[in-house]
Amino acid sequence: MSITEIIDNQMPSLTEWLEKINFIQTEEFRKEDNTKRDRLEILFQEIGLEYDRPARFMARDLKDNTSIFKNYLDQAGEEQCALRLIPISAGLPKLRVRGKTLRENLVWFKNQDIDAEQYKVEVVPHSDYCKYSATFLINNHGILGEIIKGLHWQLTQGLHQEPPIYFSFDFHNWTFSALDKEAERWIKQAVASLIITPDKQKDIQKKFEAEFTSQGYLKGYFEFVVWPNDKILFIDYNRTIYRSLKDVKSNAIHSDLELSGICASAGKVSGTAKIVLDPKNTDFSEGDILICAMTLIDYVPLMKKAAGIITEQGNILSHAAIVARELHKPCLVGVKNVLRQIKSGQKITLDADNSQIILN
Repeated sequence: MSITEIIDNQMPSLTEWLEKINFIQTEEFRKEDNTKRDRLEILFQEIGLEYDRPARFMARDLKDNTSIFKNYLDQAGEEQCALRLIPISAGLPKLRVRGKTLRENLVWFKNQDIDAEQYKVEVVPHSDYCKYSATFLINNHGILGEIIKGLHWQLTQGLHQEPPIYFSFDFHNWTFSALDKEAERWIKQAVASLIITPDKQKDIQKKFEAEFTSQGYLKGYFEFVVWPNDKILFIDYNRTIYRSLKDVKSNAIHSDLELSGICASAGKVSGTAKIVLDPKNTDFSEGDILICAMTLIDYVPLMKKAAGIITEQGNILSHAAIVARELHKPCLVGVKNVLRQIKSGQKITLDADNSQIILN
């Protein structure tokens, strides 16, 4: 499958990944994702945090082409955007389309079989080009994440032509996996915008449940993009992901060993390596060690059976890496040329704690 097909057809949200593993807190994740821009709006009002601020409507406005929506369509109909349909009632799916003009997205909307009374609509600014995109986590141990040139889906889906730059900050010193002064500047600027004064902390906590480090940083999982106009826009602030990863420490060990990668989920396990190119057509046994280019959502049944997971691509905060941690499966990502260096049926030890693979 080409990258274009993956972008068009296989870019599920983290909630959809968690549904695949029957995660007990899936509904909590869904609610948190559906309301992320409500929290970002509060941060915009309280501290001026810039985000991909949407125009908001009821689905009925689009269906009936009410005057309020018609006026907006006349102004912004040819602008590129993402259209998000947010369910009002629990249990209904979130629906979305992106990368087209508002008028083009309306064609998609009209083909959706939904109850217009049960959905809100967000028209979100969207660009086919980003200078940089980043994902990071702030907890009591510090800040860790990754930044990459280009669009953000590379990080969430773990698919990228060039590896991301991994970074960490222990509230004293910064560490970056590669030298890129521009990327370093954007990261430090974005992180600094999340240092919140005590009085503002109190104001924010009155409006939603928020946690802060002793240094004043807002705890959470965050995503941002840098648009061509050199503007940082946050696109996610998630407390539920943070709570799942609140004890995670920077563990991006960069080994000089040939069979090495980045630890996405800690642990050590030995077993039979099984290279999988097509997750729907493969012989995979319980306890095998899964090796593939990248674990897309179709790989979830194999991830559940696997003793451990190894990928050539990927990054530490991709949806697949987060799911690997929830499954408590050791996982290494970014292992260069692993599909050529290991053969199916070979006995190996996956030592994610030390970011290496040992041939038995």
